[in-house]
Amino acid sequence: MNRLQLATLLSWAGDNGLQGRKRLQKVVYFLQEAGCALDCRYTLHHFGPYSRDVADACDEMVAAGLVAETGGPANGEMQYTYTLKPATVQLLQQARDAHMQQFQPLGAELINQDLWQLELSSTILFFFRQTRNWDEALKGACAFKKYPAEQVVSLAALDFARRFEARPAN
Repeated sequence: MNRLQLATLLSWAGDNGLQGRKRLQKVVYFLQEAGCALDCRYTLHHFGPYSRDVADACDEMVAAGLVAETGGPANGEMQYTYTLKPATVQLLQQARDAHMQQFQPLGAELINQDLWQLELSSTILFFFRQTRNWDEALKGACAFKKYPAEQVVSLAALDFARRFEARPAN
């Protein structure tokens, strides 16, 4: 994931910014699963799929002064918020990533999705990529998350994950 890609993604969140590191991880995961060429490696983490590549890209942009990071434990808040600095917005207007732009509707939808659904759905999809079986993926992900597979929320997360079944060739 490069700076332009991350800036483009954060621009889709608007002035309120993208809420939370976990959300950022899941949005990137699903965009990549939908065929967006972000080149991030994911492993299974307590909160589902996690990429050090995403964390490093975000930390790098914060350190470079291109992205504002607010909130977090030091401020007594549970999550961070990421917004583009005004200079970054101006730079982004001059440099567009046409490939990323085709994923804007999906990105905006993911940014506004319920966080638990993103977390559980991404975990189900991660398990599906290992097993190639949706029933096993649901059971495995729910066992991993210690959440009942028969709950309406679990079945909705499964339906959401299934939207990404056919991974397009990048």
